Amino acid sequence: FLLLLTSAALFTNGQMEPRGNEACPCIDPPSTTDNITNSRIRKYFGGNSPPVDYGVNCSTHDENRYGDCKSDDPPKYCERSWCYVDRDNCNLTNRYSEYFSDRYFSYATCGYLDSFTYTHRRDSLKYETLKVGYNSNSGGWKGAYNKNGSFAINDAWSGPIVDFIQMAADSAGFYIKRMAPPEWLRNGSKDFFGASNFDFCVYATSLGYLDMCVASYTINMKRSSITNMFETESDPVYLIVHDGTVDGWETFWHNCLLLGQPFSYGSWFLIVFFTMPMMGMLMYFHEYDNPGTAFPRNEVALIESGDGGDSNDVEKDKEDNKDDKDSVEIMSRKIPMYKHLITATYMSYMSFFEGAYAQGVVSLSGKIHLMGIAFFAMIVLAVYTANLAAILTQEANLSGIDGIDSAIKKGYNFCAERMIADIVIDTYGVDPSYFVPDPEDGKPGFSCPSCKARQRVFDFLDPTHSDKSLYCNIAITKLEDLDAMHNRGYHCNKTKVGDSLHYALEGIPIFSGRADALISVFQELKGKGEMTKKLAAFTPESICPDTSGEGTALTREQLSGVWIVTFGVAIIALLVKGIVTYKRRRRAKSPGKTIRTLRRYDQWGNPPPYEVIIGGYRYDAEGHELRKVGGQGTTVTSNDESDRPYGNEEIEPLTEDHTNEHGSQSTSLRRADSLYKGFFHVTDEIKVRKD
Repeated sequence: FLLLLTSAALFTNGQMEPRGNEACPCIDPPSTTDNITNSRIRKYFGGNSPPVDYGVNCSTHDENRYGDCKSDDPPKYCERSWCYVDRDNCNLTNRYSEYFSDRYFSYATCGYLDSFTYTHRRDSLKYETLKVGYNSNSGGWKGAYNKNGSFAINDAWSGPIVDFIQMAADSAGFYIKRMAPPEWLRNGSKDFFGASNFDFCVYATSLGYLDMCVASYTINMKRSSITNMFETESDPVYLIVHDGTVDGWETFWHNCLLLGQPFSYGSWFLIVFFTMPMMGMLMYFHEYDNPGTAFPRNEVALIESGDGGDSNDVEKDKEDNKDDKDSVEIMSRKIPMYKHLITATYMSYMSFFEGAYAQGVVSLSGKIHLMGIAFFAMIVLAVYTANLAAILTQEANLSGIDGIDSAIKKGYNFCAERMIADIVIDTYGVDPSYFVPDPEDGKPGFSCPSCKARQRVFDFLDPTHSDKSLYCNIAITKLEDLDAMHNRGYHCNKTKVGDSLHYALEGIPIFSGRADALISVFQELKGKGEMTKKLAAFTPESICPDTSGEGTALTREQLSGVWIVTFGVAIIALLVKGIVTYKRRRRAKSPGKTIRTLRRYDQWGNPPPYEVIIGGYRYDAEGHELRKVGGQGTTVTSNDESDRPYGNEEIEPLTEDHTNEHGSQSTSLRRADSLYKGFFHVTDEIKVRKD
């Protein structure tokens, strides 16, 4: 709008006002100057002095006359009008003359843009050698990096900003001389900034000892107050928290407890120790002593009497007891209530784990009660599964933390780099005491040159810490730092939460004497998208496991609780097996009667589809008889023509004094282990054959 007004004032009936706009009138420059003999001036004017009317009034003073304006392809500024002006009496754009130290010129007062300054700026860099200090960023991926650290004088520098500066040097034709600031400036830098090598480079640049510094520098008020900063990029700043996993034994116990997190302790107690046992016992109440029920009043048992042997050597016991007379008999006995209650409770737990009550229910009241069990199992399992899935795949990140205020309300403290800490303190008014102090100068935020401040932010993040002078609950850092960590597989258990707190401006410091020329070159390249291309080429990819979205693959550590419960139950089962085996062997060696249940049932109380054979005898449930298995010439009677598990066998009723061919009873489990070797081998255990 201002340019339109200026242009309107310059032209009358299509003619330009020769003296420029009244807001910045042209002047008559002195006829002579102190710099008239300057070699650059004489070269520009072809070895002659400039004409007396050069720069007087608005005119194309250079067109087809001087410098590049005489070439076949002259720059745009050659055909634009300008004049010399009094800077103190000019409110329009004007520039300091590159040739005459006491003059200022303006294209704006004549209605044109200044392209001469831009062209001359680029040309002023050509063949120049710039003194450049390189700092190695301790974090992120958008800056400059060298394994030998800051101010390294080698060719091992890498990073998008390094490539961008090299592209600018190639484009403008200047050379780069890597160098460190004079060491004697460090004390002055410490007094003004602190001990940071980055601030040291900024300090040296502001004084002119370096032309610029190369790295990713956070632009803040203090740095901008002493030198020019060219903005290269902006990066969001986030709260960084643990994703709920921790390291070492803490990881193990934490993930073991995950299985219980879907319900509170009170809910678990009510489910496991009251509801499931009670529903099972009530089912026993409904079903007890009904025909075909899993809870009969009586059971059939085998009573064995005899010496039993007293040696660990089975063969020796056989020889010693050849003449012993053992006896067996079948009896019906009442099943104790506690056994039924244990069975009912077990079935109730099994129905919960399997999601169904697989035992047949025969009574009407039991069937109605079964609906209650089914509903309970369905609802509890559905809620448990949903909650566990949510916890395992999207475990709470310090639940409830979505910003600075909520973190402070919970009493959490923060880790941050010094620059970020200063920004957050100024922007949000956070008390500096909430930030973990630097280990060297004790100020809020890390800036120690030797401690890798940006990585330290992650290393000292511990949500369960008790030392606020060393550790923090939450980190505050740039997103690029988190991306860089995940790209190397580090700190995969840390993630951002909430919205960005701030956008940190990144840039490079430039000496004021070089600022106009360098910033012109940098802006041209940035406008062409070259900075964006360099950043895209270095954008890192995370190698951490993906924990976002649905259907996330769970790690071995997250399933720690599953392993513990599964193998814990398996170990308990092995212990029970050992105890039962031990007791059975002791009973086999002890004289007297042994009572053993003849009928066997599966986990749901159903009889298995197998024959029960004990000590060479098979129990006939229909006739309530024990039948000896073995002999020659007699075939097993069976309704199933395919049933011939034993080949030929002799079936005979059990008598009280039945004796085998060795002259001793064959009903003792321990003594019957060698009978009928042609058909099967009987040991201390109950042997079954499929019917």
